[in-house]
Amino acid sequence: MDSPTALSIERDVVLVSGTDAGEYLQTQLTQDVLSLAVGESAWSFLLRPRSEIIALLRITRSGPAEYTLETERGWGDTVRQTIDEFLGRMDVTFDQTTLGCADVSGSGEFEQTRIAAGWPRTGKDIDDQTTPAMTGLVAETISFDKGCYTGQEFVARVHYRDAEPPKRLIRIAFDEDVQVREGAPIVVGGDEVGLITSAARGVALGFLKRSVDTPATGTVAGVEVDLSAIERE
Repeated sequence: MDSPTALSIERDVVLVSGTDAGEYLQTQLTQDVLSLAVGESAWSFLLRPRSEIIALLRITRSGPAEYTLETERGWGDTVRQTIDEFLGRMDVTFDQTTLGCADVSGSGEFEQTRIAAGWPRTGKDIDDQTTPAMTGLVAETISFDKGCYTGQEFVARVHYRDAEPPKRLIRIAFDEDVQVREGAPIVVGGDEVGLITSAARGVALGFLKRSVDTPATGTVAGVEVDLSAIERE
């Protein structure tokens, strides 16, 4: 599974429309917005100027001059305010709503599926210091063939220099009968080398320092865990 979007969950949605909507979003998002056909979707990041992630979102071209941006519940305002900031006099309008089922958002089923898929969540695995290279989602979210967008210079510099980020998202596996808590440090060889960011039954996500190779064995609060890279299909 590449992403957990098959489950019905509550999402914030920002609707962007107008004759300049595609051209404008092309300058704001990491994905090649203009290449999307009507009805086609893709994942993208919204970044700060130095490439720190504001939000991970899914963009759908819902009409010839209309785009739908889906993001985590509670992040719609941030996405809308960010992309609205540099609008100027372009013909672009915004609307906002919430879709999906609130009773399963953040539920055990969704979290189990999301974490097992190695899919990070804005506000949990992604904070204001996280960059795209740390998430392992560069191939799914970033176009290197489009023009400039906010944060593009730093993203391109890391990519073309083949530079490793200071830490990267990994999958952590452990016995389903034990509990691993979010925020707990990951220890390898007696040293703290990472941090758990999301946890469910038998599986967790966390960030590991680049100095530690995977696969590896470590501990989290005394629990033995297996650390591995996230492989995407």
